[in-house]
Amino acid sequence: MTSVHRLSSLTVVDFVGADTVKILNNLTTNDVRSLENGCGCETFVTDVKGKLVAFVDAFRTADGFRLIGAPGQADAVGSHADRYTIREDSVPVDRSGDLTAFVFAPDVSSPLQSETDWGQCNAVRYEVDWLGEGSFVVLSETPGAVEQVIQTVGESIGDDSSFHHSRTLANFPWFGIDLSEKNLPQEANRNEQTICFTKGCYLGQETVARLDALGQVQKQLVQWEVSGIVPEPGAEMSANGKTVGRLTSVAPQSQNSAIAIGVARRSHFEAGSEATGEGFTATVLA
Repeated sequence: MTSVHRLSSLTVVDFVGADTVKILNNLTTNDVRSLENGCGCETFVTDVKGKLVAFVDAFRTADGFRLIGAPGQADAVGSHADRYTIREDSVPVDRSGDLTAFVFAPDVSSPLQSETDWGQCNAVRYEVDWLGEGSFVVLSETPGAVEQVIQTVGESIGDDSSFHHSRTLANFPWFGIDLSEKNLPQEANRNEQTICFTKGCYLGQETVARLDALGQVQKQLVQWEVSGIVPEPGAEMSANGKTVGRLTSVAPQSQNSAIAIGVARRSHFEAGSEATGEGFTATVLA
């Protein structure tokens, strides 16, 4: 399996200015204010109704924050922040077109995992969970230099397709594929990684807190094990005559099996829950 993937595009937005910590903490579900320089966390950017504006990893920098996530989120994040920045000194800078992203799996060759000085490649390394714990992304303005280092240790370089196959196996949702602006944060099923319930007020916090208190989210993402005909993303599943799920990302394992990410209704949140689609059976994994 490929352990390094070069992505064709990615969202990279830098927030700079003296008031950036205040602004970003007021717009995100996680406690970005507590991050030390160089450290990061997963977080949602939410609107006043608690719906998703973006899903990113936020990293503290010397000048503010860098947000990294699925492509196509920069304009939404920037305009959303501008709407709630009045007199504060905080400016979003879209760097998405300036940097090339390489994502490394936890099992990548040791020299790339711990011994490479990415600064010599005009690159910066960021720890993420996109391919499981221990994976990381390297952003560079000179991708050729990064590719040369990767090839020197004998690793091949995959593309978007291989990346999405690997992140589906790792059960990591991708904004624009598994999640959208129609979702609430808890529907991603990553509360521990993305939501701080003690940080205080932020935009959309009332909705998030109410859902936490009542426990009434009606749908959420789960990982499915599929057997039978390997379905395409978008395939629906039913049980007892009712639609109970829809697949959003599918990673084939063989001609008649796959691992998938998909939406499940409340009746199918638990591991072992089964549903059927056209020519296949799906079981919720732990």
